[in-house]
Amino acid sequence: MTTKTISFRAKEEQIELLDELVEKGNYTSRGELLRNLLRNIEKKELTDKVKEEIETAREQEGRPLDEILSS
Repeated sequence: MTTKTISFRAKEEQIELLDELVEKGNYTSRGELLRNLLRNIEKKELTDKVKEEIETAREQEGRPLDEILSS
């Protein structure tokens, strides 16, 4: 997997929060914390998509396949 370095601006309070979480030992670095946040966002996006697909399947339950495919 290829990685890239990015930089961004954040409010001082946000940086302090990152540093507090790192200091508590929850994360080894700001980078690890931010990567974990991104992974959680990705998981949530996938979970939301799965929920939508389940809801669609529930709505289509009992409908003939050819009717579902033509809509």
